[in-house]
Amino acid sequence: MKLLRVLAITVAASSFVACGGSVEQPQTQASAATKAPVGAQTHGAVKMVGEALGEVPLRTDQRTELEKLASDAESRHAGLADGRKDLANAIADQIEKGTIDRAALQPKIDRVIADFEKVHPADQAALTRMHALLDKDQRNAFVDALEAKLKDHHGEHGPMQGFAHLKQLADELKLTDDQRSQIRTVLMDAHKEGKGEHGGPHEWKARMHEGKKALESFRTDTFDAAAVGPKGDLKDKAAQGTTRIVGIAEKVLPILTPEQRKIAADKLRTLAGSGEIPF
Repeated sequence: MKLLRVLAITVAASSFVACGGSVEQPQTQASAATKAPVGAQTHGAVKMVGEALGEVPLRTDQRTELEKLASDAESRHAGLADGRKDLANAIADQIEKGTIDRAALQPKIDRVIADFEKVHPADQAALTRMHALLDKDQRNAFVDALEAKLKDHHGEHGPMQGFAHLKQLADELKLTDDQRSQIRTVLMDAHKEGKGEHGGPHEWKARMHEGKKALESFRTDTFDAAAVGPKGDLKDKAAQGTTRIVGIAEKVLPILTPEQRKIAADKLRTLAGSGEIPF
């Protein structure tokens, strides 16, 4: 459900006014519709949604509402961003030290989950408002643009996509052939375990299909915001994911030299500082 989670988080707002009017009014306003990114000063996923809206011809009244939406979303999710940054920096510190302390990370993970749960209901309400604001052609243009951006951002290769990014990191760390071989074994073993836990690639594809189907529903005249976002207990899902990631880190860190751990930690800190946190 990653696609839908991004959409749900980034269009949050505390208030939103849907447009109305006579038949003649939209026709007149449509002639003045323009394309330009919304929320140019925002960051992360909020900025991604604003850029997708930049592919949509918007009337002045719509743009005013969407600019407020972007500003409210940025403010609403400031705490969530701070929590993710704090978690990333804590992980970076542990990577540099060469020891993973699960107990120390757990309160920070719990904070991120709690922050998301706190804003999620308002995000769902905002999605419904946004759907009411845009007409059919605008919704189609928005979904097309957002799907393209998410595809570029996350890649198309499913659960194996991370290996390409890891190869780039391996080059930056200047891993020896022996180190690459050892780490490859750790990652392949983790991938096999993941197949067993989550039903294999078929279940992964089914989840992705369901996520895409929910996003596609934004195109329709009827839209159920309750269908958007992660399903099930967030704490349980986070615990499963964290256990797997931490387990990989515990096996990989002893393979790295202190200098290599420092490079990896600094890279994560840089990502955290820029808002491009990889989780």
